[in-house]
Amino acid sequence: MVKVSNPDRVVFPEIRRTKGDVVAYYDRIAPRALPHVSGRPLSIRRYPKGLAAAGFFQKNVPPHYPESIERLAVPRSRAASKKHPSKGGKDQDVTVYPVLRDAEHLAYLANQGAIELHVPTSRAADLFHPDRLVIDLDPPPGPFARVRRAAYIVRDALGEHGLASVPIATGSKGYHVVSAIRPSASTETLAVTVQKFAALLAAKHGEELTTVFRIAARGERVFVDWLRNNPIATVIAPYSLRARARATVAAPLRWTEMETTDPDAFGIGDVDRLLDRPDSLAELASAPSDTERFVDAVDAAFEASGLVFETFDRFRS
Repeated sequence: MVKVSNPDRVVFPEIRRTKGDVVAYYDRIAPRALPHVSGRPLSIRRYPKGLAAAGFFQKNVPPHYPESIERLAVPRSRAASKKHPSKGGKDQDVTVYPVLRDAEHLAYLANQGAIELHVPTSRAADLFHPDRLVIDLDPPPGPFARVRRAAYIVRDALGEHGLASVPIATGSKGYHVVSAIRPSASTETLAVTVQKFAALLAAKHGEELTTVFRIAARGERVFVDWLRNNPIATVIAPYSLRARARATVAAPLRWTEMETTDPDAFGIGDVDRLLDRPDSLAELASAPSDTERFVDAVDAAFEASGLVFETFDRFRS
């Protein structure tokens, strides 16, 4: 285990959990967490002084990171990055992401003040052909019943279009519904397809679901966020801690657990419980779904619906 600097520094003041606790959590959970972060460009949410001070997102690898942590240079221009992703590089227009391979890297990052680990839906080796599809369900304030109902609706609709899925308790206020897919469609194709899928859901379940980006316009509806599937967009990694007062954890679930498992049910003190549980997402990934079938099915359903596809601009939505 990594030698912890300032192990007694309080990171989570409300529950009095320290930096030493955070490093110990990532050291213990690493065998379960690593398959979900290994080989993916990583974005890190760091709180070097704990939650009592401001934190920040870090994408670029600092010079002092060990050489055993790989680097992936991705030009910030989407068009350029599709053509020229490469390892290394110092260009100012390039983001150099860390790519983990070893379990001990998780404890190392925790010792650097990392709390949250965020990953894209694709791997560094094939950055523009995702092997995950993620629907992020963002509920209004209140009981979790609405977001549970939304998760079931998404599950059933994905199944109708050819994708098996599992729910993820995000450690926050909602769930992710995640499919493991064959990396056969481009990120751009899949992003458009998932936006169409979300529009179909919102049209069919307009009293419960919405694709309206502005929070004030959603009312009591759950936002079906398709944007996690855009190029280089990220989601919280399974088994990552969350930078929330109770040090909650993102955890894969089985559908049979949904009624009794809130999105923030797991915390830093549940590491033994998490290790004893099956990993539903890892199991799903052993038999990924047919991406092309999903794309074709959604395209056909969208064309038949009469809906008009609208290019999304978050600054105008």
